[in-house]
Amino acid sequence: MVIIMERKIFAALCCVLLLWTLTGCQLAKESAGTNAQTQDDRLIGVFITTEHLDLFDFESYLSDNLKSFQGGEISANGNSQKYQGRLYAVLAPRTLKNEETGETSVTHEYVFEGIEGISYFAPTIPSAADENSYVSSMSDAVISDGHMSLNYSDDEKTMSLEATIYVTSLGSNRTFHFNPVYQCADGDVYALTGDAFRFDYDTYSEEGVVFSQTLDAAVTTTENGVTKSDSSSVKTSISIMFAPERVAILEMDPDSMILSRTEYDPGAMPETIELDTSTAYIIVETHKRSGSGPVYVSREIYDADAENIETFYARPDGICVKHWMRVI
Repeated sequence: MVIIMERKIFAALCCVLLLWTLTGCQLAKESAGTNAQTQDDRLIGVFITTEHLDLFDFESYLSDNLKSFQGGEISANGNSQKYQGRLYAVLAPRTLKNEETGETSVTHEYVFEGIEGISYFAPTIPSAADENSYVSSMSDAVISDGHMSLNYSDDEKTMSLEATIYVTSLGSNRTFHFNPVYQCADGDVYALTGDAFRFDYDTYSEEGVVFSQTLDAAVTTTENGVTKSDSSSVKTSISIMFAPERVAILEMDPDSMILSRTEYDPGAMPETIELDTSTAYIIVETHKRSGSGPVYVSREIYDADAENIETFYARPDGICVKHWMRVI
């Protein structure tokens, strides 16, 4: 694939740490007095929400610190981090269907039930009667350009995740909360309240502006004089994309003459496209618009032997989803 037109404006990470507020609303928590994260738990990804993930154990905090109430303020005794709770994921079955053969298979995935968010993590699925344990990438539909890397050796294990979420300019500010996800030695998967950043579309309204956030963690153990390390890195980027309004597929002959031109609604792209036998290459035109601004057109070229064509459509919430159209 050759990119004909591409505009990218990279911006430095603009993080605004959001202070959690002490409220009685709790989604999930551990027993009081237990640290939110155990030292040996592995960082396996991120759970992105647009609302603050309130896991603070206010009852325990109040019980332990009420005696220090002075002048209208409570002075915390010790580290308030120990009052942060966990949001546990549930291991649930998922049925997959092969679109070509119609055959189905059942796998398993960890889900945070009842909480809206974007999952992007790589847990170890425990072994079952008919299969051994394995590492699986849990990736929401809005995760684009995802890449997972696993490297194992006798004394070192590393995992890296990297992906992009494309969002349109909706004329209002938006906040994304990056809640780290960990896995315990016994297999339990949980999320902690994370940091957040918010960006102003009035300031960063150009297509291609990118905001990135990286989570890093490492666990080191020594046994019988042998030191082993287990490290993880999770990089997630938020990139602004003008809202796709229509997509045109042009089939071109060897002399660069147009054989056909078909327009589609971005959200109604077909699953497959059958090319003319004379098609030498394909031009994909995406017509986009930012608010009430002018139409912006991007073009991409695909060879006739390409297996898939990639396009995007915008959901009502302004998040863009990548669509793969198979070439036959």
